Amino acid sequence: MSHDNGKMQAEALFASGQLYRDIGEIIYDRRTALDWTQVHLAKLARLNVSVIRSIEAGRPVSLETLSALLRVFEIDPRDILPQGAPEGTWFAHLDLVASATQLKKTMKQCSDYNLAIQKLRDIIGNISKTFNLPEIPARLPIDHYSHSVAFTSGERQDLLEIFGRRIQIFRTLQGATASQIAHKSHVSLTSLSLIEAGLRNPSLETVYRIAEGLSVSVYYLIPGIHDDADLLRSLDMTAWAMSAQSQLEALADLESIIGHLDDIANH
Repeated sequence: MSHDNGKMQAEALFASGQLYRDIGEIIYDRRTALDWTQVHLAKLARLNVSVIRSIEAGRPVSLETLSALLRVFEIDPRDILPQGAPEGTWFAHLDLVASATQLKKTMKQCSDYNLAIQKLRDIIGNISKTFNLPEIPARLPIDHYSHSVAFTSGERQDLLEIFGRRIQIFRTLQGATASQIAHKSHVSLTSLSLIEAGLRNPSLETVYRIAEGLSVSVYYLIPGIHDDADLLRSLDMTAWAMSAQSQLEALADLESIIGHLDDIANH
């Protein structure tokens, strides 16, 4: 559907507040069926008891809080959450198995890439020292996502980082910028950027908005016991490959810059 005219599906889904009330009722029923007190559940989920009371009263819940409760009760998100936007299959054409096999061969053949990268860093570092250039603030690190795409039951993981990386994956696979997805999702670019970096805990409504903006089901974004780990890792690998490809233009520009510096230095 168009996101420029009328409401998003996500807005309509949350308009009455009924979904939050349904979630609260499910949590209450699961807790009382196990004869747990709210205090006991709060300890298991590592939440304040006031949060449990709020959720069971049908008030809005954040992604991290909901994920904590789903983990405690071992609930599949598909059992309590509506799908939202139609389930995306636009990435079904990717030959993920063949890509993974070929990637292993390629990286083995290029096993000296780390040395090449270090040499490039040394060149730029020496140029910076020559001109006594001030240090440029580092960008947010991205390597911490490397092994945090799929949910692993029983292990403590940063669910917000996993969620953020999944947004990046589907956005990259579509060749979309963060600004474009923010516009389609009706969220601010600042908010989306913080969510992608794992630095903001979005409301459940925001999760649905972003899923709709990406044209994927929320089930692909929300980490849980339902995860298809192999699929997620394959999609992650493909997204990294596309990111590497997009850096070729920047590498060509850098090559040109170093060439110009070399020409100037020798004339």
